[in-house]
Parts: sequence; structure tokens; C-alpha cells
Amino acid sequence: MQNTNWDIFRYVIAVAEAGSAVAAAERLGVNASTVLRRISRFEDENGIRLFERHQSGYRPTAACAAVVEAARDIEQSVAGISRDLLGSDFRLEGGLTVTTTDSLLFSVLAPMIREFSLRHPRICLDISVTTTRLNLTRQDADVAIRPSKQPPETLVGQRVSGLAFAVYGSREKLAAIAPAKRSGQMDDARWVGIGQALTGSMVGNWMKENVPAERIAMTADTFVAMHDCVAAGAGLAALPCCIGDRSRYVMRVTDPLPAMDTSLWVLTHADIRNAARVKAFMEYIARALRSQSDCLEGSASQAQ
Repeated sequence: MQNTNWDIFRYVIAVAEAGSAVAAAERLGVNASTVLRRISRFEDENGIRLFERHQSGYRPTAACAAVVEAARDIEQSVAGISRDLLGSDFRLEGGLTVTTTDSLLFSVLAPMIREFSLRHPRICLDISVTTTRLNLTRQDADVAIRPSKQPPETLVGQRVSGLAFAVYGSREKLAAIAPAKRSGQMDDARWVGIGQALTGSMVGNWMKENVPAERIAMTADTFVAMHDCVAAGAGLAALPCCIGDRSRYVMRVTDPLPAMDTSLWVLTHADIRNAARVKAFMEYIARALRSQSDCLEGSASQAQ
């Protein structure tokens, strides 16, 4: 492994943890073809096989397990040094990576982030929008704005609001139906289902328990995409109230459903919470999100 570019080990770890080149590419912010090319080149140059390719994904070989274990030790050491440096940085300048979901960015976060950027022009924000939970210990991101019932113990931060979900349908189709009768539309309706990336969520669990598979017309892997499908008349869907209630194109079929309730958190790693730019962003965004709690918790009035 002489003259090896150590960046390759990020790729190896990502594929080993994610189980596929596509999922690893999403985590790394590159194309799947780039992941495959880098892995294949490393295997060819070193005469080893890191992964067995199967239809279900990539299975690490014994050689890969040894490489990954050593690479993780190096990665943790480097990440620890990086966190220590950032944690002692008292300047309101530099880069800050924030990870969140598309539904939160689309519904409430974008104007908040714009305002923070205007107040702190020397802080360069990198917004990572993904349904994958990035690893803050590894510094895939500095701050996470995420829904969670219980965040990992390795992270620190604040619960800023509840996050409610309800069932929505096309406003055009539902407008002529009396509000008291709209829930009856669920009995034999077609549905826009949850894509694979969201199957483990509270909404995904609710869908499994309440919507027969044969009634699902299509699936989408983000709530923004699901909203657009519902707006086009493809069926009903469970959506965050912060998206559905502000939309002119969909309408509630139900009140917020407690089975899907979760919490919204602003989180970071303990080692960097006192870094000036991390602290400034977290304090600002927590206040801003609390001011939108009615929208996030489904108690605000719907768009007309």
C-alpha cells in the first residue's frame, strides 16, 4: 500500500457500513460510479478483494474487515484532533456543515439559514440535505437538525419542538367534500407510500400497520417528493404538517396522528459545542425553530 491516498479508506468504510455503492455515494456526496471506480482501482493496485458483489449489495471480505478496522482507528484519531481544534476555535468565521432533511429545509429552515448568513457573513454554511443520518463523531457534519425520539448519547443539543404528521390528499379533489367526511376517503383510497430511505421512520411504521400494500400506488423517498405526488392527485400520504399545512395544493384528511409524533432536535458533538460558530448557529437556529413550533406541531392554520 505504498503511496496510498488515504482518502480511499473513507470510501471503503462507507461501502462497508452502507452495504451498497449507491448508499455510500450519498453519504460521501459523490457519484456511485466514483465509489466503484475508486474501490476497484485500490483492489487492482494492491491485489486484494475487499468486497463480494451480490444482488443484495456488497459484502466485506476478511481482508476488508482488517482494512476497515485499521482505517476506523485512524479516522477516529484524525476526527478527534479535528474536533479538538474546532472546539477551541473562538472565531465567528470559517466553514460549518449542517445536515437536515429536505422537508425541514423546504418548509421552515431556508429563510432562517439565510438570516443567519446575513448576520454572520464570515461563516460559510454547507447545507447537507439527506435522509441518511450523518455521523457527527466522524465529522460528516458539525450540526444536525433532525427529527428523533431519542438522539444518540454521543451528541448534545436541544429539543426545540414537536414534529407532527397528518394524512393529506389533493386539495382539488377534497375541496368539494365536507371536512367531517374527508376521513372517510381513507377507506378505499390509493396511497403514496414511503420509499426505502424512510421505511424505519415513525411514518413508515404507521404505513405498515394501517395501509395495505395493494393500496399503495407508488412510493417516494422524501416527504417533499411525496407532497408533489399527492398534489398531482396520485393518492393520499402521511406528511409533516409543516409541509402539508403550508401548501396550497394539498389538504388535511385527518388531524395530526399521535402515532407518528416525534421531536425536532438541534445537535452537535460534545467536543465542538463551544466553538464560536457552532454555538452561534445552534443558539440562533433553536430560537428560530421554537418560533415556528405551531407550524411544526400541526397547530397552525392551514393555507387557503
